[in-house]
Amino acid sequence: MEYGLLTLRLRFRLIAVLLVCALAGCGSGESVLPDAEPGTEPDLGEPVTLAFNLYSAALTRADGAGTTSTTEDMAVGKTFRIYAFTAGAVNFGAPLDSRVYTVQESETTPGSPGKATGNLTLYRGTYDLYLVSYNSSTEVPELSTDGSFTVGNGRDFMYTKMEGIVVQPDKTGENTMLVSLPRPFTRMGARVVTTVQTKNATQPVPVTSLKANWIRIKGLAETLTYKLGNTAWESASGYSSSFTFDKFTRETTGKPWISEAQVVLPVDGSQMLDFEVNLTVRYNEGADSYTGSFPASIQKVLLPGMTYQFDFSLTFYGVLKPSDLTLAVKEYDTVDLSSDGLGGD
Repeated sequence: MEYGLLTLRLRFRLIAVLLVCALAGCGSGESVLPDAEPGTEPDLGEPVTLAFNLYSAALTRADGAGTTSTTEDMAVGKTFRIYAFTAGAVNFGAPLDSRVYTVQESETTPGSPGKATGNLTLYRGTYDLYLVSYNSSTEVPELSTDGSFTVGNGRDFMYTKMEGIVVQPDKTGENTMLVSLPRPFTRMGARVVTTVQTKNATQPVPVTSLKANWIRIKGLAETLTYKLGNTAWESASGYSSSFTFDKFTRETTGKPWISEAQVVLPVDGSQMLDFEVNLTVRYNEGADSYTGSFPASIQKVLLPGMTYQFDFSLTFYGVLKPSDLTLAVKEYDTVDLSSDGLGGD
């Protein structure tokens, strides 16, 4: 009888132990604590809002020529867009988030640029950030679903990136972080200025006055594609497009007409750049005038990040001849953008 009771007690204890192990997961080595609810996220704390320090904004050339460009401040009011990805991500068509940032006035030096602010918030962690800009106060580049940007002439496209940035608050108890960009923006377009003047004071037919109406450049790519994470444009599909300069000023009578600086897409020099220079010429002491387009051509490479000045000089014979207009080109490794500012340090 005692043997039977002992056997019964042992069986009962064994069943109880097996039941506890089954409920707690003893056989799998898992914690005895209950699992988290399916679909719930771990507690990462409060998200951190990022601001960017842009006090000294340098530029580089996209052809790898180094940092020979001048240092400029990104002007107050200029904007750029940030695309955030998990560190090491290669699918650039699906950012975690993207936000527009605007350069603010310095708190200590009125009229000067300070930090750039926006509302990008990220949880503590490690990220890759890609910054793109048109150097504009009104528009920013928009990423397509394949991770690329399609850019046309007249847009000052540039990019920079921050890889492996650790996001965490600057101070305990706060949820903001001020970031200094470790590398400058890379400018992907070619900056062009055009000028027009009479070749000298003595003309075959004396010129009373000269006015530049517009100058058109033919032989440009219509658009180029830049893929996020790359260092160069995708290959151009052709060079059959044009761009027109139609805003000119000059200091005084007799000085050259100078166009507003514009940015065009780079060209590889495989074909001619053809120009139409539309002028109004008054002659015979102002009694007569002639308005027409004078042609000029040159085979020229336009490199990203370079500035080119096309100087047109008119020798006027009273009739239109291709030889009436001569063209000289100046190019610069550095860019002077004091008039409109440019960004990223």
